[in-house]
Amino acid sequence: RWLDEQHGIIGDLRTALQTHLPENELRVLVDSFMAHYNELFHLKSIAVKADVFHLLSGMWKTPAERCFLWMGG
Repeated sequence: RWLDEQHGIIGDLRTALQTHLPENELRVLVDSFMAHYNELFHLKSIAVKADVFHLLSGMWKTPAERCFLWMGG
């Protein structure tokens, strides 16, 4: 979900740069982009407080990737 929103925001920023939007309208888009990243770091801080091992061990990786990481030390 977060990544899909990021792609949409990046697309909006690219469009805004190509159409030469005024600086105040561009500022609104940049602020929304920065707020989006703040949300990511907020979610990461919650995840770290809940289970730091889950975040650091790469549970988002595939089982094969985790296996290779385990074998590699």
